[in-house]
Amino acid sequence: MGERDEIAIGLADRTGALMMINKKERRLIKELLAVTLKSPTAKDWIIKKLGREYIQIGEKLLKAMGD
Repeated sequence: MGERDEIAIGLADRTGALMMINKKERRLIKELLAVTLKSPTAKDWIIKKLGREYIQIGEKLLKAMGD
């Protein structure tokens, strides 16, 4: 694995603590978002659990990750 593959991306959790994710973790998140946002049942669950704006957040995140 090259140095570029090992670069971690920083994300903040709900407490504001920084969480680093690596290339494999980004790939997993990207795939999970892609599948989830295609599923009406999963989207309904997200809306009920977190609110409608989280669908848009997920769509923007997926686009930023290179859907």
